[in-house]
Amino acid sequence: MTNASLSPRGLPIKETVPLGRVRRVMAQTMHESVQRAALSQISREMDLTELQSARRGATGDAKLSLNVYVLAAVARTLPRHPLLNAELVEDKIVVYEPINLGVAIAVSDGLIVAVIREADEKSLIELAKAAEDLSARARAGRLTYADIEGGTFTVSNLGMYGVDGGFPLPRPPEGAILLIGRSQPRPAVVDGAVTIRDLAWFSLSYDHRFIDGATAARFLDDLQSELKETM
Repeated sequence: MTNASLSPRGLPIKETVPLGRVRRVMAQTMHESVQRAALSQISREMDLTELQSARRGATGDAKLSLNVYVLAAVARTLPRHPLLNAELVEDKIVVYEPINLGVAIAVSDGLIVAVIREADEKSLIELAKAAEDLSARARAGRLTYADIEGGTFTVSNLGMYGVDGGFPLPRPPEGAILLIGRSQPRPAVVDGAVTIRDLAWFSLSYDHRFIDGATAARFLDDLQSELKETM
């Protein structure tokens, strides 16, 4: 055993890694999330078969990522579920007018959420361009404060990392966040017969102080229908 420095627990320290700017903000935000909200979660396995088939068959500018289709479906579903696009301020539920979607982006020193403003008014191509621009500037460290503030609902897609589900934390003061798992062919029963469908788990975490389980479930049910229309 070398004469290494010891941690407060008395364990030898291999190295000390300072928190970068992004991780400091993330740590503060996540701590605030669990301190101020009564968190709950509901999950649903979504059928993306027709959507994936249409997406894979597209060419040129029409060849978009699955994440863009999900963002479009979420943006079009939220206006029918205002409590999912709201926050609790003292004893009042404040419903946001715009649908400003936060998009979680992995960067070198953590995860940052950038905002696509008025996402429900954008076409698929416009959403794709907005998401690509934010991702490129996030990874280059060129996001501004205006790019990360003003979100009303966040979407985090970890499917590309092989993740099926999880328990994401809403970004205060937002009341909800949606985690998208990987889409992959799996056996499913359709009309009494076993078939192979493209399925993915969607996990919705929400503030149970003003969003209940039935409200969350209706949102996911409506979102499944919207995913079939967003092709």
